[in-house]
Amino acid sequence: MKKTAIYLFILFSVSSIAQNVGIDITNPDADAALDIYSLKKGVLLTRLELISTDNPSPLTNHVEGMTTYNTTNTVAITPTSVSEGIYYNDGTKWNLMGPNTLMIGDIKHSLEGSDHKGWFLLNGRNVSTLNPIAQYNANAVGIGVNLPNMNDKFIKTTNGLETVTSTAGANSIVLTQANLPNISYTATTTSNGNHSHQYTDAYNGVKTLGLATNVLPLVPLISETVGTNDTVPANLHASANSGSHSHTVSVPSGGSDTPINGTPKHIVTNVFIYLGE
Repeated sequence: MKKTAIYLFILFSVSSIAQNVGIDITNPDADAALDIYSLKKGVLLTRLELISTDNPSPLTNHVEGMTTYNTTNTVAITPTSVSEGIYYNDGTKWNLMGPNTLMIGDIKHSLEGSDHKGWFLLNGRNVSTLNPIAQYNANAVGIGVNLPNMNDKFIKTTNGLETVTSTAGANSIVLTQANLPNISYTATTTSNGNHSHQYTDAYNGVKTLGLATNVLPLVPLISETVGTNDTVPANLHASANSGSHSHTVSVPSGGSDTPINGTPKHIVTNVFIYLGE
């Protein structure tokens, strides 16, 4: 009885005095609660059989910071499925730990030639050809019937008016008048010696228009003289000579300095979207 009391006193004293604990290390790191040193051995985590990411079982509740190795794979593929690997709990669900922090819908450029590790090539194929979990996630991020086809395209962010995953643009550029600089071109013609200028005119004489009336039986028609449009071309006329002279001509470009949307230098890669494994 006395021996048990002594052991309890020693354990209590150690736990009260120790600031950190080291295993196989004389001076554990001051910022570590537990510092384990080994050149030949690793740390073996607990091994649990998780049911789904939203179910804390076999724990009674979700515990933030809890880490374990899951040994099971969910039979039915759903957004809450679990697969074998290390999981941590954020207080509301289990999260699979991987080499990178990936989010569904992440985009990357790669020299890979085909789908790999949850990354799917954006080549315009029908979403129904993907595995069930990738189909679900494609729908969740707003992709419709087909994956976007990123062949010969550049990725840009939405300007607030565009639909996410929509494609636009062309492989050629057509210059419009608006692309021209907003300037006026001014020039002077040659004098061309003593000369005159020619012009044409059109005319048409007045016509008499008959108007029927029943005011007087004996006056069945009233004649009115009216003008008509000039439709008949007249002869060619020439102005008087004005000696040897030139003419100044000014022609505006009509442009507004609108920038040209050109294709920048680029490197050829494939584009992938992450839809999960």
